[in-house]
Amino acid sequence: MDPLFMLLIVMLVMMLVFRYFGNKQAQKAKQRRDAALEVGTSVRTHAGYYGTIVDIDGETVTLESPAGDESVWHRNAIFGAEEPPFALPDDSDEFSDDEPEFGERLEDELEQRDDTDNDLIDPDETNRDDK
Repeated sequence: MDPLFMLLIVMLVMMLVFRYFGNKQAQKAKQRRDAALEVGTSVRTHAGYYGTIVDIDGETVTLESPAGDESVWHRNAIFGAEEPPFALPDDSDEFSDDEPEFGERLEDELEQRDDTDNDLIDPDETNRDDK
C-alpha cells in the first residue's frame, strides 16, 4: 500500500474520533445548563454575568442581578448554575472611623496655604514693573 494513502486513512480516523469525543463534551455542557434552568437558581452566563433566574419563556431567560435589575438572555448564553463570587465581609474595617469627611482635609490645607501665601507676596513688589 501507498504510504500516502495510509496517512490519509489515519487522519480520517483521527478526525472521526475527535468529533465523537467533542460531541460528548458538548452534550454534557448542555445537560449541565438545562439542569440549572429553574426559576430561583443562581447562574452565570458565558459573558460572566451573574444573576438569579426570574422567568423562563421558551428560548429566553430573565435574570435578576444582585442589585435588583432584570435583563433578558438567550437560553444558550447560560453557562450553568454558579453562585456569585462575592467576598464575605470581615470584622476588620480597612477604613478607620477617625478619617476626615469628604473635603475636610482639603479645607484644612487651603487654610494653611492662605496663611503662608499672604506672607510671601508683597504688593509693592508686584506693582514695581508697572512704574
